[in-house]
Amino acid sequence: MNQIITLLSDWRLRDPYVAMLKGRILQALPDAQVIDITHYVDKFNTLQTALLMKTSYASFPEGTIHLILTNMSLNSTFSPVLLSHDGHYFIGEDNGVFHLMFGQFGLLKGLQLSENKGDTLSQMMLLAKSIKEDSLSQLTTEYAQFKRMFVELPDHEADNKQIEGHIIYIDAFNNAMTDIPTAMFEKAVQGRPFTATILSKGTWTMTKYYEGYRMLDGEMFLCSNSLGLIEVAVYQSDVAVLADLEPGDKIIIKYE
Repeated sequence: MNQIITLLSDWRLRDPYVAMLKGRILQALPDAQVIDITHYVDKFNTLQTALLMKTSYASFPEGTIHLILTNMSLNSTFSPVLLSHDGHYFIGEDNGVFHLMFGQFGLLKGLQLSENKGDTLSQMMLLAKSIKEDSLSQLTTEYAQFKRMFVELPDHEADNKQIEGHIIYIDAFNNAMTDIPTAMFEKAVQGRPFTATILSKGTWTMTKYYEGYRMLDGEMFLCSNSLGLIEVAVYQSDVAVLADLEPGDKIIIKYE
Protein backbone atom coordinates (compact mmCIF):
# COMPACT_ATOMS: atom_id res chain seq x y z
CA MET A 1 0.00 0.00 0.00
CA ASN A 2 1.34 3.44 -0.93
CA GLN A 3 2.15 5.71 1.97
CA ILE A 4 -0.35 8.56 2.34
CA ILE A 5 1.17 11.90 3.38
CA THR A 6 -0.94 15.00 4.02
CA LEU A 7 0.24 18.60 4.04
CA LEU A 8 -1.18 21.50 6.06
CA SER A 9 0.48 24.91 5.96
CA ASP A 10 0.29 28.69 5.70
CA TRP A 11 2.52 28.64 2.59
CA ARG A 12 -0.16 29.53 -0.01
CA LEU A 13 0.20 28.33 -3.62
CA ARG A 14 1.54 31.38 -5.42
CA ASP A 15 5.15 30.39 -4.82
CA PRO A 16 6.86 27.09 -5.78
CA TYR A 17 7.54 25.97 -2.21
CA VAL A 18 4.66 23.49 -1.89
CA ALA A 19 5.60 21.85 -5.21
CA MET A 20 9.26 21.75 -4.16
CA LEU A 21 8.29 20.01 -0.91
CA LYS A 22 6.26 17.46 -2.81
CA GLY A 23 9.32 16.81 -4.96
CA ARG A 24 11.40 16.19 -1.83
CA ILE A 25 8.76 13.78 -0.53
CA LEU A 26 8.74 11.83 -3.79
CA GLN A 27 12.54 11.60 -3.76
CA ALA A 28 12.38 10.03 -0.30
CA LEU A 29 9.22 7.98 -0.88
CA PRO A 30 8.63 7.53 -4.64
CA ASP A 31 5.35 5.67 -4.12
CA ALA A 32 3.88 8.21 -1.70
CA GLN A 33 0.41 9.61 -2.23
CA VAL A 34 0.60 13.28 -1.25
CA ILE A 35 -2.66 15.06 -0.36
CA ASP A 36 -3.11 18.74 0.47
CA ILE A 37 -5.39 19.49 3.42
CA THR A 38 -4.93 23.25 2.97
CA HIS A 39 -2.17 25.77 2.44
CA TYR A 40 -4.32 28.75 3.35
CA VAL A 41 -4.07 28.76 7.12
CA ASP A 42 -3.76 32.36 8.28
CA LYS A 43 -0.06 33.18 8.45
CA PHE A 44 1.68 31.89 11.59
CA ASN A 45 -1.69 30.89 13.14
CA THR A 46 -0.89 27.88 15.32
CA LEU A 47 -4.35 27.64 16.88
CA GLN A 48 -6.05 27.54 13.49
CA THR A 49 -3.57 24.91 12.33
CA ALA A 50 -4.26 22.72 15.35
CA LEU A 51 -8.02 22.96 14.93
CA LEU A 52 -7.99 22.17 11.20
CA MET A 53 -5.63 19.21 11.63
CA LYS A 54 -7.42 17.86 14.68
CA THR A 55 -10.78 17.89 12.91
CA SER A 56 -9.60 16.54 9.55
CA TYR A 57 -7.01 13.80 10.19
CA ALA A 58 -9.56 11.09 10.99
CA SER A 59 -10.86 11.31 7.40
CA PHE A 60 -7.69 9.49 6.33
CA PRO A 61 -6.74 5.84 6.87
CA GLU A 62 -4.73 4.80 9.89
CA GLY A 63 -1.02 4.95 9.21
CA THR A 64 -1.27 8.28 7.38
CA ILE A 65 1.61 10.72 7.97
CA HIS A 66 0.54 14.32 8.49
CA LEU A 67 3.12 17.06 7.92
CA ILE A 68 2.35 20.24 9.88
CA LEU A 69 4.15 23.14 8.23
CA THR A 70 2.58 26.32 9.60
CA ASN A 71 4.88 28.79 11.35
CA MET A 72 7.83 26.48 10.80
CA SER A 73 11.51 27.40 10.93
CA LEU A 74 13.02 26.19 7.66
CA ASN A 75 16.57 25.79 8.88
CA SER A 76 18.70 23.30 10.81
CA THR A 77 18.40 24.97 14.22
CA PHE A 78 15.63 22.70 15.42
CA SER A 79 14.68 19.09 15.01
CA PRO A 80 11.07 18.24 14.10
CA VAL A 81 8.98 16.11 16.39
CA LEU A 82 6.98 13.00 15.54
CA LEU A 83 3.83 12.29 17.53
CA SER A 84 1.69 9.19 17.11
CA HIS A 85 -2.00 9.45 17.98
CA ASP A 86 -5.04 7.34 17.13
CA GLY A 87 -3.09 5.32 14.57
CA HIS A 88 -1.82 8.41 12.72
CA TYR A 89 1.58 10.10 12.61
CA PHE A 90 2.09 13.86 12.94
CA ILE A 91 5.40 15.55 12.12
CA GLY A 92 6.13 19.21 12.71
CA GLU A 93 7.84 21.81 14.81
CA ASP A 94 6.94 21.79 18.48
CA ASN A 95 5.61 25.36 18.54
CA GLY A 96 2.60 24.51 20.69
CA VAL A 97 0.53 22.88 17.96
CA PHE A 98 0.81 19.35 19.40
CA HIS A 99 -0.38 20.48 22.83
CA LEU A 100 -3.33 22.31 21.27
CA MET A 101 -4.31 19.22 19.29
CA PHE A 102 -3.92 16.48 21.85
CA GLY A 103 -2.91 17.98 25.21
CA GLN A 104 -6.32 17.19 26.68
CA PHE A 105 -5.52 13.47 26.45
CA GLY A 106 -2.74 13.71 29.02
CA LEU A 107 1.03 13.64 28.85
CA LEU A 108 2.27 13.70 25.27
CA LYS A 109 5.08 11.41 24.22
CA GLY A 110 6.86 11.85 20.92
CA LEU A 111 10.07 11.05 19.08
CA GLN A 112 12.90 13.15 17.73
CA LEU A 113 15.91 12.23 15.61
CA SER A 114 18.89 11.26 17.72
CA GLU A 115 21.15 13.30 15.45
CA ASN A 116 20.40 16.53 13.62
CA LYS A 117 20.82 15.43 10.02
CA GLY A 118 20.42 18.28 7.54
CA ASP A 119 17.81 20.99 7.28
CA THR A 120 14.29 20.81 8.63
CA LEU A 121 12.70 19.27 5.57
CA SER A 122 15.45 16.65 5.26
CA GLN A 123 14.76 15.62 8.84
CA MET A 124 11.02 15.46 8.21
CA MET A 125 11.62 13.27 5.17
CA LEU A 126 13.88 10.98 7.19
CA LEU A 127 11.21 10.58 9.86
CA ALA A 128 8.57 9.84 7.24
CA LYS A 129 10.81 7.31 5.53
CA SER A 130 11.60 5.68 8.88
CA ILE A 131 7.87 5.20 9.52
CA LYS A 132 7.47 3.53 6.16
CA GLU A 133 10.53 1.31 6.74
CA ASP A 134 9.70 0.64 10.42
CA SER A 135 13.12 1.85 11.55
CA LEU A 136 12.16 4.65 13.96
CA SER A 137 13.65 2.91 16.99
CA GLN A 138 17.09 2.97 15.38
CA LEU A 139 17.12 6.71 14.62
CA THR A 140 15.08 8.44 17.32
CA THR A 141 14.95 9.24 21.01
CA GLU A 142 11.95 10.04 23.18
CA TYR A 143 10.65 13.60 23.31
CA ALA A 144 8.31 14.66 26.12
CA GLN A 145 8.95 18.37 26.81
CA PHE A 146 6.14 19.58 24.57
CA LYS A 147 5.52 23.32 24.56
CA ARG A 148 2.24 24.33 26.09
CA MET A 149 0.12 26.94 24.40
CA PHE A 150 -2.84 28.25 26.35
CA VAL A 151 -5.68 29.84 24.42
CA GLU A 152 -9.28 30.66 25.17
CA LEU A 153 -11.19 27.52 24.18
CA PRO A 154 -14.95 27.28 23.62
CA ASP A 155 -16.78 27.11 26.92
CA HIS A 156 -20.22 25.81 27.85
CA GLU A 157 -21.68 27.27 31.02
CA ALA A 158 -24.63 25.00 31.69
CA ASP A 159 -25.85 27.00 34.70
CA ASN A 160 -26.03 30.16 32.59
CA LYS A 161 -27.28 28.28 29.50
CA GLN A 162 -24.55 29.84 27.42
CA ILE A 163 -21.78 28.79 25.05
CA GLU A 164 -18.89 31.09 24.22
CA GLY A 165 -16.49 30.58 21.33
CA HIS A 166 -14.70 32.40 18.53
CA ILE A 167 -14.58 32.64 14.78
CA ILE A 168 -11.48 30.62 13.97
CA TYR A 169 -11.32 30.39 10.17
CA ILE A 170 -12.85 31.97 7.06
CA ASP A 171 -13.17 29.39 4.29
CA ALA A 172 -12.97 29.90 0.51
CA PHE A 173 -16.71 30.60 0.35
CA ASN A 174 -16.35 33.25 3.07
CA ASN A 175 -18.30 31.19 5.57
CA ALA A 176 -17.12 31.76 9.13
CA MET A 177 -16.07 28.61 10.98
CA THR A 178 -16.17 28.70 14.78
CA ASP A 179 -14.24 26.64 17.30
CA ILE A 180 -17.49 25.34 18.83
CA PRO A 181 -17.92 21.59 18.24
CA THR A 182 -21.28 20.62 16.80
CA ALA A 183 -21.58 17.97 19.52
CA MET A 184 -21.19 20.62 22.24
CA PHE A 185 -23.84 22.83 20.65
CA GLU A 186 -26.38 20.07 20.06
CA LYS A 187 -25.93 18.53 23.52
CA ALA A 188 -26.40 21.92 25.19
CA VAL A 189 -29.21 23.39 23.10
CA GLN A 190 -31.15 20.17 22.42
CA GLY A 191 -33.40 21.84 19.86
CA ARG A 192 -34.50 24.63 22.18
CA PRO A 193 -34.75 28.26 21.03
CA PHE A 194 -31.44 30.12 21.10
CA THR A 195 -29.86 33.40 20.11
CA ALA A 196 -26.32 33.48 18.76
CA THR A 197 -24.56 36.84 18.84
CA ILE A 198 -21.32 37.64 17.05
CA LEU A 199 -19.33 40.54 18.44
CA SER A 200 -17.38 41.92 15.50
CA LYS A 201 -17.10 45.47 14.18
CA GLY A 202 -20.86 45.30 14.48
CA THR A 203 -23.23 43.00 16.37
CA TRP A 204 -24.95 40.18 14.47
CA THR A 205 -27.58 37.79 15.78
CA MET A 206 -28.97 34.46 14.55
CA THR A 207 -31.75 32.21 15.84
CA LYS A 208 -31.71 29.30 13.38
CA TYR A 209 -29.55 26.18 13.21
CA TYR A 210 -29.43 23.47 10.54
CA GLU A 211 -27.36 20.33 10.11
CA GLY A 212 -26.35 21.58 6.65
CA TYR A 213 -26.79 24.57 4.36
CA ARG A 214 -30.32 25.80 3.69
CA MET A 215 -31.93 28.06 1.09
CA LEU A 216 -32.54 31.10 3.28
CA ASP A 217 -31.91 34.10 1.07
CA GLY A 218 -30.01 36.82 2.88
CA GLU A 219 -30.48 35.33 6.37
CA MET A 220 -27.55 34.43 8.61
CA PHE A 221 -27.80 31.05 10.31
CA LEU A 222 -25.72 28.46 12.13
CA CYS A 223 -24.98 25.09 10.61
CA SER A 224 -22.73 22.09 11.19
CA ASN A 225 -19.88 21.67 8.73
CA SER A 226 -18.03 18.56 7.59
CA LEU A 227 -15.33 19.11 10.22
CA GLY A 228 -17.87 18.76 13.02
CA LEU A 229 -17.78 22.46 13.93
CA ILE A 230 -20.45 25.15 14.07
CA GLU A 231 -20.28 27.52 11.12
CA VAL A 232 -21.91 30.88 10.38
CA ALA A 233 -23.32 31.04 6.86
CA VAL A 234 -25.63 32.83 4.44
CA TYR A 235 -26.99 30.79 1.55
CA GLN A 236 -25.00 31.47 -1.63
CA SER A 237 -23.45 34.59 -0.14
CA ASP A 238 -20.22 35.71 1.51
CA VAL A 239 -21.21 36.07 5.15
CA ALA A 240 -17.72 37.01 6.35
CA VAL A 241 -17.61 39.86 3.84
CA LEU A 242 -21.18 41.01 4.40
CA ALA A 243 -20.81 41.06 8.18
CA ASP A 244 -17.12 42.01 8.19
CA LEU A 245 -16.22 38.98 10.28
CA GLU A 246 -12.65 38.06 11.17
CA PRO A 247 -10.89 35.22 13.03
CA GLY A 248 -10.91 36.05 16.72
CA ASP A 249 -14.41 37.57 16.77
CA LYS A 250 -16.38 36.25 19.74
CA ILE A 251 -19.64 34.34 19.37
CA ILE A 252 -22.03 33.91 22.31
CA ILE A 253 -24.91 31.45 22.13
CA LYS A 254 -27.66 31.73 24.76
CA TYR A 255 -30.42 29.13 24.86
CA GLU A 256 -33.66 28.64 26.80
